[in-house]
Amino acid sequence: MAPGAGPGAKRGGFAPAHGRLDGRTGAPGSWRREKKDSPVGQALGRSRGGFTSKLHLSCDVYGRICALALTGGQAGDCPQAPGMLVGHLRAGQAVLADRAYDADYVRNRIAQAGAEGVIPSKKNRTIAVAHDAEIYKERNQIERAINGLRRFRAVATRFDKRAANYFAACCLLPDCRPNLALIVNTP
Repeated sequence: MAPGAGPGAKRGGFAPAHGRLDGRTGAPGSWRREKKDSPVGQALGRSRGGFTSKLHLSCDVYGRICALALTGGQAGDCPQAPGMLVGHLRAGQAVLADRAYDADYVRNRIAQAGAEGVIPSKKNRTIAVAHDAEIYKERNQIERAINGLRRFRAVATRFDKRAANYFAACCLLPDCRPNLALIVNTP
């Protein structure tokens, strides 16, 4: 096609760009900014359950929430563990965690603090690590803390559009008084 030919072309030159066009070459996605209400940075992500977010938490022996973290639904559990344990590990403690937190770097962090990691081994671990099953029964405290949060409909269904608003609602609940609050946004 000859230069200047085509729809909108004037004789003797090119047509001026319309007000909504900028005349640049290339794909428009390369120069546009992110939309204002984009889910990126709002701790939303795709997982098996759909478009969701995850609320990671740790609690003490009495079921009081000590730390909270908010991530997108596709984020793994294990990468959040070091941030959840900061400031709460003490020598002689037993850290009870789900099978999802079975990683060498998590176990090493717990051992460096002088605590005992009571974490069942994943099924795909080549050399299984033994854990105390009697102590592991006390992990129901974290399940009770999670169910205490789920009693509130706004937390269970995440009505809030913004991650900061949702996280603040989780921190303000009567059952939740965390002394460590962190938000982990997913790209």
